[in-house]
Amino acid sequence: MRKSLLAPAILLLAGVGVVVFVLFARSTNAAQNANSSTTTERNSNRSITPPGARPQEDFSKNTWELPEDADKTKNPVQATDESIAKGKQLYLDPAKGNCIFCHGENGAGNEANFPRLRRKPADISNKERMSSMTDGEVFWKITKGINGIMPAGEKKMPNDEERWHVVNYIRTLAKAK
Repeated sequence: MRKSLLAPAILLLAGVGVVVFVLFARSTNAAQNANSSTTTERNSNRSITPPGARPQEDFSKNTWELPEDADKTKNPVQATDESIAKGKQLYLDPAKGNCIFCHGENGAGNEANFPRLRRKPADISNKERMSSMTDGEVFWKITKGINGIMPAGEKKMPNDEERWHVVNYIRTLAKAK
């Protein structure tokens, strides 16, 4: 009787081993897919957001929401050496503008922080790019920012004059490439 039970017991153990292996392989594959930038169709409907957590919003396509007449807004602050120096101080100050965090010291981008950003910041050292925008447009971009991408400057610099000083400083960063 022992011989007749041995064969089914071996088959049962082998079957359990196969099931455990398949389950392990699936969980490993799912974990790898969750960490990769490509997903298979099989996993495209799965959520990798932990239960109870809010899914991360996609900000990559967010853009400027400026008033229609932003380009017509005139800069009331003359670009004097004093204004430019104030603008630079605000640009660099982590408690105020903190523009340096994303745009870098020279406006071309702070590459050390790129991995922490949702997208690459505009190169405000590019003369062609910056000369295509009026001071009013630059002011409104600094003021309102882009939701989820660039913080609104009006929150940390509620004084309009401060933001105009930053506009004057940013203009000094634009260089021909």
